[in-house]
Amino acid sequence: MRNKTRYQLRRKRRNQWKIPAIICLILLLAAFVLVKHRFATHLVNKRNVENAASVITSGKTYHPSKKITSKGISNNDEIDQYLKKIHFNGSATIVHNGKVVINKGYGFSNERNKTQNNPDTVFYIGSITKSFVATAFLQLQESGKLNINEPLSNYLPDFPHSREIKLYNLLTHTSGIPVRNEFGGKVSKEELMREIGVTARRLKSKPGTRWEYSDANYSVLGYVIEKASGMPLHQYIKEHIFNVAGMTHSGFGEDLNKEKYHSTGYRVKMGIIFTPKLQDFSQVFGCGDIYSTAYDLYKFDHALQSGKLLSHKSYLQMFTPKTISQYGYGWYINRKGWSVPPGNYSSHGVLPGWNGMNSYSKGGKDYVVLISNIQNSVRSYAPISKKIYTMLLTEN
Repeated sequence: MRNKTRYQLRRKRRNQWKIPAIICLILLLAAFVLVKHRFATHLVNKRNVENAASVITSGKTYHPSKKITSKGISNNDEIDQYLKKIHFNGSATIVHNGKVVINKGYGFSNERNKTQNNPDTVFYIGSITKSFVATAFLQLQESGKLNINEPLSNYLPDFPHSREIKLYNLLTHTSGIPVRNEFGGKVSKEELMREIGVTARRLKSKPGTRWEYSDANYSVLGYVIEKASGMPLHQYIKEHIFNVAGMTHSGFGEDLNKEKYHSTGYRVKMGIIFTPKLQDFSQVFGCGDIYSTAYDLYKFDHALQSGKLLSHKSYLQMFTPKTISQYGYGWYINRKGWSVPPGNYSSHGVLPGWNGMNSYSKGGKDYVVLISNIQNSVRSYAPISKKIYTMLLTEN
């Protein structure tokens, strides 16, 4: 009995030491994690360069140069120095009074290889794609193959609410079709329509009552254009827009990597530049799958403005704001905060790693096209474009 009591006392003493020991161990582990985190943070901060950004690819660090510019046209030193000052990384085409004053690249198209951007570097243009799809639609309307007042049911009878949704609603983002997740796998166009149809079962608003920007509208339009024209959307745009406008460095999706001067997209986050995951281009069919150069986009703008692509009637339709958002067909018209007198037309596009703004003034006097392969805290190049337009206004 006495031995049993001694055993219990020894066991009790051992148990009394366990709790403090466990607490000490937890504190030591917490301290280790904290020190490791601070050390790692120190290393990251040490790597930061220029505007607190370093490029990390495959575990290695690369440092971009803010002074790199390519050979090209630079006849406006004020604008050229401004783009260098803000560390613009991409290609710019700026036209004033019919003369190209800037057409050159800035920074690197590929940080690993230190390849410089140049006037022929191609970039993904994201939602600027919508202005091409809207142009294709209006061309087909001119030929009597489409009509903005047609119900979607004429082309997709099984699509939810297709009798209520007019093609006009798709063009103007007033269909009520919700925004969808675009990071799924590769899909056929029919599968894409079914996926969009699932999200459209419950519309965000009654068609025609509210402006709600959604890529899905233009994906559905792309499908409608194929049905009406009898050819793939990409083929139609190439034959009836690219070729007519003289756009020799533009294309679709992954074909960008086949171009001689292609860019790699980067994203800046927490002071670090990295290559982000990009959507499968089948997921952004008709709404974000075109690539181009800054100069090719200028050619597109000029072809629109000069009447090569659309009749005067269709042109006026495209550039007349239809909603409170100042959105026409694929373009914003004199959008608040984006425009300077006498007003301009603009289209903005973003994909993971790319950011662009395509715009020109009412009357076609000035054109400002900026495309970048670095997506950072700059949500839109609209303020930068506006600044450049202001600079151009001071010239004769």
